[in-house]
Parts: sequence; structure tokens; C-alpha cells
Amino acid sequence: MVKQSLFSTLGLFGLLFLALNACKKDEPVVASEADSVKMATLTLKSQQFIGTSFGIATRGAAEVDGLVSGTPDVRTSCGTITVTPADLKTFPKTVVVDFGTGCTDVDGKTKSGKVTMTVGKIWEPNSLVTLQYDNYSEDGVKLEGKFSFSNNSTLIAGVYQIKADKVKITDTNNESWTWSGVHDFKQTRGFASWWDWTDDVYDVIGNINVLFPNGETVTWNIDSPLVKANNCYWVSKGLGVLKLNGTDIQVDYGDGTCDNNAVITLNGKTINIKL
Repeated sequence: MVKQSLFSTLGLFGLLFLALNACKKDEPVVASEADSVKMATLTLKSQQFIGTSFGIATRGAAEVDGLVSGTPDVRTSCGTITVTPADLKTFPKTVVVDFGTGCTDVDGKTKSGKVTMTVGKIWEPNSLVTLQYDNYSEDGVKLEGKFSFSNNSTLIAGVYQIKADKVKITDTNNESWTWSGVHDFKQTRGFASWWDWTDDVYDVIGNINVLFPNGETVTWNIDSPLVKANNCYWVSKGLGVLKLNGTDIQVDYGDGTCDNNAVITLNGKTINIKL
């Protein structure tokens, strides 16, 4: 009986040990404040690349009149645009923006490589543009993957949707992450002057899901429309919430000033970041 009781006691301790360890394994790893700020910053930088891709897509789509081939025009100070076939009737067209080994674009960013687009009649509702990166980088940050860009406009407002599925970003520190998302760009200014892309301003809503190599994920939901003007590389206004392991990180892009500043609030602490 003593031996049986001893084995029973040891067995009970063993079960408790396994249970405790199982609980520990199930407990989520809480990121440090520094890691949380870093992941929030990289997620918001992903947001900026959506704006870049949108700008390249709209400029490239503007060239499908077939009259521009091989020469930059007033809408792009950087890169060579080629339209194939170069006629006024055949669609879809292939539009290649070649930034070569590197040049400074109208948004102040140094870009290299190519972006290849398949462009439908983008001025018509439900038309589509697909955008593929080809050894493309921006200020030394490499982008790989594909976007789709569709025209969901009405007679009174320009509305465009851009989708990304597992686009990979590799920064200058050779750190990589992937992100997916859907964004709707609703034009609030410049709709009447369709020939001039520089005066266009958009309200942006949507979401991003970011996956980091360590398995951490961040979701980004836009609470208040972001303001994005074509003549400003940065989002200048808007609010959102990043979710990291169940923790909410508030995001504020500011008062409309064109700059690369944003403010995040984490556990009641306000932190200024540069994008």
C-alpha cells in the first residue's frame, strides 16, 4: 500500500508538471516595447508602399493612349515608360516603367529596377491594372510580388481599389516581412481635371496584415480615412489601430502636413516615429 501510494503521489506530481509546462507553452510571448515599436513602424512603412504602387499604377495607366513610348513625360521625372502595343485601340496593354540602376522620382524617392503593368481601359468602371515588381527597390528597400488595381468609380467620384497578396519587403538591414491588404482610394480632389494627376487627393480606407519572420503578426485597420495626395509621398492625416498579440497600438498621422512623421500610442505612452 505504501509503495502504491508513493507511485500514485509521483504520478500526480508528474501530471502536474506536464500540465504546468503545457500552460507555459500556450502562454503568448509578449513583445518588448522596443520590438513593438519596431514592428509598428515597419507595418506603417508597408502602408507607404501601397501609396507608391498606387502612384506608379496611375501614372502608368495614364500612358495607355499609346502616344508615349520610351520617353518620360511631364508626369514622371524618373524612369522610361514603354507602352505595348503603341496604338489607340488595342487593350489590354503592357506598360513598363524602367527606373534603370537608380534615379530620383517626383516623390523624392530613389527607385531602381522595373515595374511591369498590364493595363485595361482604366477610365472605365470595373477595369483592371496588375502591377508586378521586377528587381525593384525604393531607397534601397526591395519589393517583390504583385498588386492588382481596379477602377470602381462612379459618375461623380473616382474610387480605386488596390490589393496586395503576400508582397515581400526587404529593408536596408536585410530584414524581410510580408504583407497583404486591401485599400480603397476615394478621390476627393482633382476628379474634374482627369488629365492632371498632380492635383489628385484621396481618402484611403482598408486593412493590412503583416507577417514577420519570427511568426509575429500585426493587423492594421483604418478607423478614420487616411489623406493621401499625389503631390505628397506621405500620408498626411488619419487615424488607425494596429493590433499586435492582442495589444492595441493607436496611430495618428497628424494634421494634414506633408511629412514622414506619425505618432503611436502604446500602453498609454506616446511615441513619435519616422516613416
